[in-house]
Amino acid sequence: MVKQLANPIPEKQLVNEVEKTYARLVIAEDKCIEVIENISQMPVTTVISLHQTLLYEHHDFFIASQHPAASPAVRSQAEKYQMPGRMWRYGIHSCLELLLERLLVTPFMQDHILGFIYFSYSMVTLLLEQVPNFKGTWFECLGDLARYRMAVEDTDDTVRDIWAEVSRYWYNQYLYQRSELGRIQHHLGVLSLSDTLQRFFYYSKALLSVDPFANARESMIRLFNPILSEPAGEHTLITSFLAAHGVLFMRMPSEQFDARSKFFLVNLRQGASRLGREAQQGIFITCCNIAAIFQYGEENGAFATDFAGDPSTSTADAYVNAKQWASTTAHIDLNRHPYTDFSSQFAFRASSLAFHTLIVILGQASEPTMHPTVHASLAFLWCLSLHPAAIQRLEPLVPWLILANYLNTLLQPNIDIRKIEAESFPHIDGTPTQQLPEDLLIRGHIWSRLYYPAKFFDQTGVDIDRPLIEEPWTMLLRRHRCLWLGVRIATVCLT
Repeated sequence: MVKQLANPIPEKQLVNEVEKTYARLVIAEDKCIEVIENISQMPVTTVISLHQTLLYEHHDFFIASQHPAASPAVRSQAEKYQMPGRMWRYGIHSCLELLLERLLVTPFMQDHILGFIYFSYSMVTLLLEQVPNFKGTWFECLGDLARYRMAVEDTDDTVRDIWAEVSRYWYNQYLYQRSELGRIQHHLGVLSLSDTLQRFFYYSKALLSVDPFANARESMIRLFNPILSEPAGEHTLITSFLAAHGVLFMRMPSEQFDARSKFFLVNLRQGASRLGREAQQGIFITCCNIAAIFQYGEENGAFATDFAGDPSTSTADAYVNAKQWASTTAHIDLNRHPYTDFSSQFAFRASSLAFHTLIVILGQASEPTMHPTVHASLAFLWCLSLHPAAIQRLEPLVPWLILANYLNTLLQPNIDIRKIEAESFPHIDGTPTQQLPEDLLIRGHIWSRLYYPAKFFDQTGVDIDRPLIEEPWTMLLRRHRCLWLGVRIATVCLT
């Protein structure tokens, strides 16, 4: 059939082919559903064969319905009948889950599972090449299949790590297209394995994404429980940070949060200079602190409504509104506006932790490796300043003077003053890309929506997982970005 469809074909013949293929597909799908629902003692080879047949039918359906000669009505059939989702649910996922259940009682089942994973992986890879209209779904399917392959590997850690990297690669491909998907952020958290800080970052981002993934809350609880059960005195810099957030997330008494956060800040003062050398740790800490300010994505959070405005609002419009607010509104006095309700108290504690953390990091201004972390904080403050109700509550907590002193250290002869004073997003000529490594970590948070210009990520981007190895052009670009953010923030908050 594939050879036939590679040649010109009349519309009527194509419609008939799609209808016949769909009819066969439904029959195969019903058989697979029946096998799974009845959990019969049918031989495993027969179960796998039925699901492979269903995948073949899906392949033929996609090839026919997405043929270049197909009319818009025919091409829409795949989406109308939710074919990508059905292929994964009934053709792959249900079979894998059944095989995994049998693996628990039948060890030799692993060879069958691996065979089906490899078959499914090759089929989806083929669809990615031949039917790119649904490449987002194919990216996620490939990431999920690689994660299954990783999960069933119980003897070779190297093989397990390789498949974890493969899975991470496919998920990042999808996120580069759809950064707002909290579900995929959560998948990356699951893949973080022994890196608890990175796992916390992705779980919190899953909750704070434009399209949040609520199940990440359960994952956060499982992450925090063993850490909170350890004696506080045994905590490292990272585990003391996680413990402070665990107390806040689990809504434990404020005295415990005060003690845990103070212990973390002591550890941070002693080890902040090493954060930048550990890949993206400083950025992870900053973004997790911001997630806490937003109460980890709770709908009734103190800042939830402030950032739940019209998604079509442009940065320029938000800036005009913020400027009008700054010129007509008196700044808030913490003594006259106490944080009384629970939601506000939660946000106040989280904000105190976030900005005390920033103060410690700013104390390491001589370390260029800390600049990405400060950049993330400045990006947040800029986006915050575009939401008047939000910045009004947090402005008194921001260490403005320390920030200003830090920004002054970035002023060097190779800084283009015109670029940092311009209203437009700074663009540095002669660099391989305008993207910084941390941009892909910042992107996708609900608070960062107004930061990046339209189509900023359309160009080829940087590798989200690579260590922050700084090139001279990267440091120059980041200094311009930080200084530009400082000027933008000052035009709203310090007028």
